Amino acid sequence: MSITIRPAQLSDLPRIVAIYNQAISKKGMTADLKLQNVADKQDWFDQHKPEQYPIFVAIKNDELVGWGSLSAYREGRDALKYVTEVSLYFDENHTGRGLGTALMQQLLAEAKELGYTNMIAIIISSNEKSIGLFTKFSFNLWGLLPNVVTIDQQHFNHCIYGRSL
Repeated sequence: MSITIRPAQLSDLPRIVAIYNQAISKKGMTADLKLQNVADKQDWFDQHKPEQYPIFVAIKNDELVGWGSLSAYREGRDALKYVTEVSLYFDENHTGRGLGTALMQQLLAEAKELGYTNMIAIIISSNEKSIGLFTKFSFNLWGLLPNVVTIDQQHFNHCIYGRSL
């Protein structure tokens, strides 16, 4: 299997949104509960400038099968400017095949190159696959917001995983 990781292009946005909508539909993988469309995510995409907050896509057999991004953590607060929040999402038909490892390696390298000193991921406690991926890369549980996530009348923790770079 050959995986290519490259910077996202605007033409990737429909597929990025489709993958994100899979996560919304599964519930418990994101705090968004309403499906998104390309117009909904256009501003988000535009705010992710490669020189500060890049988005990368994973390509397998000419198909975009996953994406990851670095984002501002508490944007506008200068004391937190060296912290970046990382997010990763994969097509449900392509999980467990090394995509997470490849994409995480790229995002970690990019974060270091951009001068970030800490990386965090905010994960719903029911998302065991994400927790497994992040702990594999030496992220530790840095914080916990108990029962703040409500999905279908069920409550979950919002976990903050982090690591120094």
